[in-house]
Amino acid sequence: MSESNEEIRYILKFYYKKGQNATQAAKFFCDVYGPSAVSVRVAQIWFKHFQSGNFDVKDPSRCGRPMTDKMDAIFEKVEQDRHISSYDVAEERGIDHKTVLAHLKKTGYTKKLNTWVPHHLTVRNLMNCVLIFDSLLRLNETEPFLKKLITGDEKWITYDKNVRKRSWSNTGQASQTVAKPGITRNKVMLCVWCDWKGIIQYELLPPGRTIDSELYC
Repeated sequence: MSESNEEIRYILKFYYKKGQNATQAAKFFCDVYGPSAVSVRVAQIWFKHFQSGNFDVKDPSRCGRPMTDKMDAIFEKVEQDRHISSYDVAEERGIDHKTVLAHLKKTGYTKKLNTWVPHHLTVRNLMNCVLIFDSLLRLNETEPFLKKLITGDEKWITYDKNVRKRSWSNTGQASQTVAKPGITRNKVMLCVWCDWKGIIQYELLPPGRTIDSELYC
């Protein structure tokens, strides 16, 4: 670990003991050493380290790569690319894969699926949309075409396919008993076509088939 990185830890420790939070500590540090001297995430990691009661920030004098050096190398790589796999981090930094996972788990890192959010349109995109919609409405006034449009959509429909069978029994004899099967989910694709009045056609595709497979068969 270089002297500058060890200095970062000492300063973060100083701000932690002063009662500052990680964001404030990172800002104060960057105001002095430059905008990219330390990230808020790195400051949060070391603050969590201090909260556990461990205030040791000095590299141990031993053979091999210092543990704090490994930690910083892992966090630096993850900060650069949040989608990177733990295997890639281990390979690029020359660290054992289990060590990477242990440090990430210890500091609260976990793999989560990205969340879809609406696409944010620029002002120019919004203005173009308004102009296009306005021109279509004007065109519809002179040459009505909106009522001629047909739109389509599809949706997966899930269902259970458990069927009870009949068995031969004598008069007065009880029915045969069989164990109730577990629920098995099946699904088919429902295709719907609509005009301005409502649904004009719908179709359930054969199991395992999709609208794309139907189009290209």
